[in-house]
Amino acid sequence: MKSFRARLVLSFTLLTAVVTALVAAWVFQSSAEALRDDTDRLLRDRAYVLSKSVTPMAMRLAPWMEAFLETDKIGLRVQVVDPNGTVLTQSANLKETLPLSDSARDAATTNMSSFTETLKMKDGALVRLASVPVTTFRDSQSAVIGFAQVALPETARDERLHAVLTRLLGAVIAATFVAWLLAHLLAKAWLRSVDAATESAHRIGSGETLRERLFVPSDEDEVARLARAFNELLDKLESAHGTQQRFLADASHELRTPLTVLRGEIEVALRRERPANEYREVLESSREEIERLTKLTENLLSLARSDAGESIAMREAVDVSALCGRVRDALAAQAAAKRINLSVDVSEPVWVNGDAVALERVCLNLTENAIRYTPAGESVMLRVIAEGNEAVLTVTDTGPGIGAEHLPHLFERFYRVDKARAREHGGAGLGLAIVEALVKAHGGTVAVASVVGHGTTFTVQLPLMS
Repeated sequence: MKSFRARLVLSFTLLTAVVTALVAAWVFQSSAEALRDDTDRLLRDRAYVLSKSVTPMAMRLAPWMEAFLETDKIGLRVQVVDPNGTVLTQSANLKETLPLSDSARDAATTNMSSFTETLKMKDGALVRLASVPVTTFRDSQSAVIGFAQVALPETARDERLHAVLTRLLGAVIAATFVAWLLAHLLAKAWLRSVDAATESAHRIGSGETLRERLFVPSDEDEVARLARAFNELLDKLESAHGTQQRFLADASHELRTPLTVLRGEIEVALRRERPANEYREVLESSREEIERLTKLTENLLSLARSDAGESIAMREAVDVSALCGRVRDALAAQAAAKRINLSVDVSEPVWVNGDAVALERVCLNLTENAIRYTPAGESVMLRVIAEGNEAVLTVTDTGPGIGAEHLPHLFERFYRVDKARAREHGGAGLGLAIVEALVKAHGGTVAVASVVGHGTTFTVQLPLMS
C-alpha cells in the first residue's frame, strides 16, 4: 500500500477499532463482574428473606412466599433443607434438588453467615447458589436447624452477557465504520494542501521558469513548513540556475576570446609567405593565448572540484607561517620585476588542519593578485598570527584600492573591477572565487577591506589545529 492517503485512513481506522475494542472489552468485563455481584446480592437477599419466613414449627414454603420471591418471574429456584441436606420444602419450578455443600455447612457453623457458590447439577447445568442458615435458640444458644437456598441458572446470566457482548460488538463495528468514513473525509480535507502543492510542483517541473512558488497555508503548520522548505529549495535552485547560466556565459566568453585571437593570428599568418621572425611572433602570441586557456581551464576544474566537495584531497598538520614563506620565495622574482617589496611578518609557527596544497594556493592567489594590481614601488605584506582559536592570514598591499561598490562582488566568479581587474592583466576573474571555495572547505572565512588610494587587505581565518 503505497498511497499515503490510504495508509492514513487505514491507520486511523485501525487505531479507532483497537481503542474501541479495548474499551468494549473493559465494559464487558466490568458488566460481567457487576452482573455477578448483582446476582449474588439478589440470591443472598432472597435466601435471607426465606430463612426468616420459615420457623422450626413450619419449615415449609408458603404459596405467598413464592410470589414474593418472584420465582416464576425471575426464574429463581428455592428450597429449604435440614442440616443433613434433606429437602423440607421447595418451589414448584425446582425439578432437581439443590445440593448442600460442605463449604456452606462450614460457613454456617463458623460464623452463621451465608455462602454463595457455583455448582453443577446432575444434568450438567451450572447454577449460582446462595445458602443461608435457618437458626433458632436452644439453651440460650443459636443453633442451625436448616438452610434456605436460592439458586439461579447461569444460563440467565450468560444470556444477559451475550446480549451485552452483541451490543458491544455492534458498537465496535459501527465505530470502526464511522472512523473509516471520517478518516476518508478528513484525509481528503487534510491533504488538499498537499494535492495543491503537488500540482504546483508539477507545473514548476514542467515549466520553463523557477519563479513560481508553492502556496503556504496559514492553518496547517506541517504542510506550511513543507511548502516553505520546498520554496526555499526553489530559491536555491533558481539562484544556482542563474549562477550556472552566468557561469556558462562567462566561461564561453572567456574561452571564445583567446580562441578567436588564435584563429585570427593564424589565418593572417597563412595568407601569404612570411619571414621566419614573423612566424615566431605569431607562435609566441599563440603560446600566450594557450597559457591563458590552460590557466582558465585549471581554474574551472578547481571550481568544479570545489562544487563537488573534492577541493580537499587530504588533511594534515600545516604550518601557515612556513607556507607564507614558500609563497614569498615563489613570487619573489615576479615582485622584483615590478619593483614591489614583498615581505612576510610571522613570529611563530601557526598550525592548522588542512590540505597543504589547497592552502598554499589560497595564499598564492591572494599574493599574486596583490602583486598584479599594485603599482611599482609599493609593497605587499603577508602576516600570520594566532587569535583565540583561529589562525589569521592577512595579505595587504598599498595599491590603489577598490571602490566600496565592488567589494560585495569580488568573490563572484568572472567578476572584474572595471579598471583594476582589466583583462590585460591576464586574469579571468576566478582567482578570488577559488580562494573563497577553498577557505570554506577548510571551515574558515575570507573577507576584504579596501580604501581607495590606501590599499587593500584580504583576511583569511582558519580554525587552529586542536
